Amino acid sequence: MLVVSVSLFLLFLFGKEMGKALSVHFSEMNDRREKGSLTSMDRLQCKVMYNSMICLGWLFYPEAAEVLHHYLYGKGTDLYLEPGYVRNSPVVQHALGSMKTGDVKAVSFRQNKDWRLSYAVNGFTLEKRQGSVLLSQVIIFSKDSRIVTDLNFFLFKVRIPDGLVHVLEPSPFVVYCHWQL
Repeated sequence: MLVVSVSLFLLFLFGKEMGKALSVHFSEMNDRREKGSLTSMDRLQCKVMYNSMICLGWLFYPEAAEVLHHYLYGKGTDLYLEPGYVRNSPVVQHALGSMKTGDVKAVSFRQNKDWRLSYAVNGFTLEKRQGSVLLSQVIIFSKDSRIVTDLNFFLFKVRIPDGLVHVLEPSPFVVYCHWQL
């Protein structure tokens, strides 16, 4: 119990600095990717990091884990995402509130509006049909070093350039979700 207490205390004290250091590390790694000078250790770190995100994501962010897994291993086939969380997301509910039947709306949002949804889809299209909704997005992470995803660990955040995933040669695909109103 003492070890856990001390660990949590240290994480509270130094977590923010650790998040900054990791963010700089991943940014520098992405710079090497852009220059074509990645090391074998960089590639290994990417493989471990993204596969860890998938494994841990199944527990806390299952939609994101499914999308990332499919991006890396799905060979470009479409992915149907179960609507359980997505349909109840505050971002989705807010967007649907201003739509009429037949409307199609592009939706993007700040991650802190819905962390869980942002890890799975962001920059998606909503189509409100008679009695149902279709959400879809082409999943292809930007290679632009200015586009980043913040991973929120509550006591600290780690910023990861979206382009870093391209080290693992992912396959773009369409993710969609459909539910009845």
